[in-house]
Amino acid sequence: MYELISVVVPVYNVENYLVRCLESIRNQTYPNLEIILVDDGSTDSCPQICDNYAGMDSRVKVLHKKNGGLSSARNAGIKSACGTYIGIVDSDDYIHPDMYLDLWGKLKQTDSDIAVCGIERVYDDNGIQRENKETARHVYSGREAVINIFDAELYLPSVVAVNKLYKKELFEDIRYPEGKLHEDEFTTYRLFYKSNKVVYTMLPYYYYYQRSNSIMGKRKSVFSPDGLEAYERMSDFFSRIQDKEILQLISYRYLCLLKKYAAQLRSEGDSSTAGELEGKFRNVYKRDIRSIRRFRRRFRLRMYRWFRINF
Repeated sequence: MYELISVVVPVYNVENYLVRCLESIRNQTYPNLEIILVDDGSTDSCPQICDNYAGMDSRVKVLHKKNGGLSSARNAGIKSACGTYIGIVDSDDYIHPDMYLDLWGKLKQTDSDIAVCGIERVYDDNGIQRENKETARHVYSGREAVINIFDAELYLPSVVAVNKLYKKELFEDIRYPEGKLHEDEFTTYRLFYKSNKVVYTMLPYYYYYQRSNSIMGKRKSVFSPDGLEAYERMSDFFSRIQDKEILQLISYRYLCLLKKYAAQLRSEGDSSTAGELEGKFRNVYKRDIRSIRRFRRRFRLRMYRWFRINF
């Protein structure tokens, strides 16, 4: 029996990409989908496109709402979802036809709470030409999946929200933070930690479109304090649990971000904010350096402390 999967698609001013996204979801080989389009106050033709799809496909449900941002739209879709499982797709991206069939199958085979697939970055409209071939499947505990967020190779597929299939019950007391950037860093670790098991396949089923005017595209060159706040909240969470291994991973990532953002702001002429971040770096460094276990990480942070590092 194929249980209902609710696919939540936040939509905001993506008229040039929305049809491609929706067609990729409608063409899924998984046979039991609910497709929830959350029009987050779009001012282009997206509202009409959404309504057109609802008229042609009974699986499509449209929510029109006042603009509240990506997290607000995701939360509205999750609240409306009727499925046993939830998937999230950003409306300028698209997905492989077998994505949800394979993720659902791996959830069932391994009795996991979240299934994760690989991500393919797409830089043009030529589509994906190569065939996906099966790769190894890995099953982690929820805590181990949190640790994957701090692995250089696994960071992107681990932290983002969109390349996953979740048991809906995970969202009973978890939502995305409204009014914040870096919403995935605020949320994914909590969903992982709440899970008994998380299954990964590195098959690149999720096609992550890189456009210069997207939120993520703009983030690459703009400092946001939300990125730091996400790790501060993560540190608070694991301090309460007293998980020392994860805390030292958070501290290392946080210190690197402080130094990176300080260097960026100095290069942009904002010496005042850069100085504040460098002061915070020194304070956190003194507090946490002894807890960071790996020699290479401690050595790198010492270099950051004593020398100006350009990123």
